[in-house]
Amino acid sequence: MKKTFREIVLQIIPVMIGVYLGFVVSDWADARKREGQTRLFLESLRSEIASNRDVLEMVQEYHLMLRDSSQAYAAGKIKGKPRFFEGTRIMKLTSSAYQTGIQTGIINELPLGKIQAVNSLYTFQNEYNEFGTLMMASLIDKDFSDDPEDIRKIAQFLAVTMTDVVIKETDLLQGYGSLLEELDASP
Repeated sequence: MKKTFREIVLQIIPVMIGVYLGFVVSDWADARKREGQTRLFLESLRSEIASNRDVLEMVQEYHLMLRDSSQAYAAGKIKGKPRFFEGTRIMKLTSSAYQTGIQTGIINELPLGKIQAVNSLYTFQNEYNEFGTLMMASLIDKDFSDDPEDIRKIAQFLAVTMTDVVIKETDLLQGYGSLLEELDASP
């Protein structure tokens, strides 16, 4: 049984079409899966950013009061042992959704401008977390005696560091708002 070239071609064409359609369907399914993962990532990222924003809003008023009271105490405007200090309340801001997006590579599905905005904000957030850690380590090294001069030195330290904390929190809150708006905008 000898097959002609034409018969062979006629048998190959349906196979080629089937393989091609298989690739098309597979690519379409992969694209839909990536779109779903991207939507889920964006929802998680929005939720994480909103949660971090809420945490900062909750503590920023206290940090403002601590900054102002520490400045007044360090300047000698308040006498006696300070009663305003109830800890630093420096909060660790989370980045699990962001880290998951990086580890899975799903962040690469976003437009470049949004990737840059997300990376920039989380870099700044990481600096805030590191500053809080550094501040706590420095504060722990202070002498917490009842000596008025030691108390004044702690107040000076708090006045300076809380000024930086408030500035960083204000910038982060603005960044969170801007990034949430950008993520909600169409690509």
